[in-house]
Amino acid sequence: MAAVVAPAVLLLWGVSVPGGYFDVLVAALVAWSLVGMAWLVVGVSNVVALPRPRRRRLGRLWPLLLVPTVFAASWTAASGDLVGRATFSVHRSELERVAVEEAATPSLGHGDVGLYSFESISRAQGCVLFGVRDPGMARGAGFAWCPGRVPMNDDAEGFVFEPFDGDWYVFLVRHGLWKNRFQGARPWGLQITELNTRTPT
Repeated sequence: MAAVVAPAVLLLWGVSVPGGYFDVLVAALVAWSLVGMAWLVVGVSNVVALPRPRRRRLGRLWPLLLVPTVFAASWTAASGDLVGRATFSVHRSELERVAVEEAATPSLGHGDVGLYSFESISRAQGCVLFGVRDPGMARGAGFAWCPGRVPMNDDAEGFVFEPFDGDWYVFLVRHGLWKNRFQGARPWGLQITELNTRTPT
């Protein structure tokens, strides 16, 4: 039962940023597959090992229900924007501190803030953009801090901005820059079909 903790945590961590972390999500899916196979083997062997009549003794196997319960709960939580919003609220003050520093003296380039790992921190359109390192469900994704302004979608580059919280926006550059730039991945949540179409680098 303890084996479900690692894949559940990896899955939730993988969707904590817009576009998700590719490597973390793949590790979570592999770990869940391994846990699922082990659960199936253990479940079948325990049912076979029950003395007859088995129906009366199936109640002893209630711990086997924990794996599918944790799987369903983590998958449900990872599919929405709950994890992303909660993680952002924890790191918001530190992100704003970094954004103010970058706006004053553009020099940071990239860095980590808590659970966030950014491949770039830059300025554009009067905003500070935090580009997520190795997003899994989009070509590019991240946060934009735009105090007092609304960023414009950039058709040439395929940037699509979505209001998030106050002066904060999330942005995506979806896979298929030209043909699919306004449909496809959503900013938040686990989207397996978009993970499969990841653009090779």
